[in-house]
Amino acid sequence: RRAGADPDAQAPAVKYATTFAHEAGRGADERAAFESLSKELGDRKASSVRSLCWALLWGKTTGNSINSTRSKLLSLDLMSLTALEVLVFAYYGPLFLVIGVLNALLTKAPPVPPWASTLVGATLYVPQMMHILPMGLASVAARGGSVA
Repeated sequence: RRAGADPDAQAPAVKYATTFAHEAGRGADERAAFESLSKELGDRKASSVRSLCWALLWGKTTGNSINSTRSKLLSLDLMSLTALEVLVFAYYGPLFLVIGVLNALLTKAPPVPPWASTLVGATLYVPQMMHILPMGLASVAARGGSVA
């Protein structure tokens, strides 16, 4: 979505991310694509790419929940809201508002060198990670320490 961004569809990370998205991060095809990515980029970089894919999948899923709740609120369909929808909206809504504003601004940004794009991405990821971390840790604790 960045102005002037034109990713190489044949780049190893882009090929893996495409498979990850089609498979929702699971299944034999995703595992095979990750193995291929690891061979091309090494385990550490491949793990970083996978982590970013999970963050994007989380964003898509949570964003859909936020949009659904917002639609119910705006249409005054309050009786169809669940407690979980309200909790997710209250917790993540402000973060998604900031992300939405930044996305709108970034579409107007001029093309920048790759190092600047990386710096912007890393800077924007830190607050997102800090916001997600408490809920993620609570989820792991609720599952008895299991992340699988």
